[in-house]
Amino acid sequence: MTDRHDARGPGSSASSASAARVVPLPGADCWNVIGTSGDKSCPELEVHVHCRNCPVFASAARTFFDRNAPEGYLAEWTRWLGGAAAPGTEGDEAGDDAELTAGGRDLLSVLIFRLGQEWLAFRTTTVAEVTSPRPVHRIPHRSDDILRGLVNLRGQLQLCISLHGLLGVARSDEQDGARSRLVVLRDRARSETWVFAAEEVLGVHRLAKAHVLGVSSSLANAEVSFSQAILSWEGRSVSFLDEPRVFAALRSLGE
Repeated sequence: MTDRHDARGPGSSASSASAARVVPLPGADCWNVIGTSGDKSCPELEVHVHCRNCPVFASAARTFFDRNAPEGYLAEWTRWLGGAAAPGTEGDEAGDDAELTAGGRDLLSVLIFRLGQEWLAFRTTTVAEVTSPRPVHRIPHRSDDILRGLVNLRGQLQLCISLHGLLGVARSDEQDGARSRLVVLRDRARSETWVFAAEEVLGVHRLAKAHVLGVSSSLANAEVSFSQAILSWEGRSVSFLDEPRVFAALRSLGE
């Protein structure tokens, strides 16, 4: 959008050029007033179609992300990433964490999620995003029990796979749409992205490495073959997935 917007909309005639105009002030959200989230009267919509394509919107986004951090924000997160208590935690929980982790060096950061009745985890460095479910578009002659199709994430089509199919995990009989999420995995070394649906995501947890147990080589089911360890979390056994094996199996789908 330009710095000046015609408040009467794109239908105004050229002879009305002197009519009253809306001038967005710094920080003003013109997209909510005359843009796609407002009455759609902005003449620049004829050019940009949507406010997210407009220079004014982009400038506002840059201003938002370039703003100064609140007082104490950086110091608080520096302490947390260094192994101290997470923001908002106090008392015994923080003390227990400090004793258990010896400054955070013995912690493993993972995203825990549920497939069917199974609890699993990926290392957080492998997870790019967790988002709400979206429609999956099948790929003719290609979609199967593992490759579900394509999903649109912010205008980009990404491959959507079924970890249920890859790991041989049965889906839950009861599907809870309020809890289901899409998890975006990224192999940063190869710049490859895959998306899968989980019945439930428990979020990021930092677990003591002392609670990591080995996987018996005598177990041959698919889930175990993709696991590098078993994590003990809140009385549950969580399969800690080996991302290189998972990524290698997903890449083989296109061969």
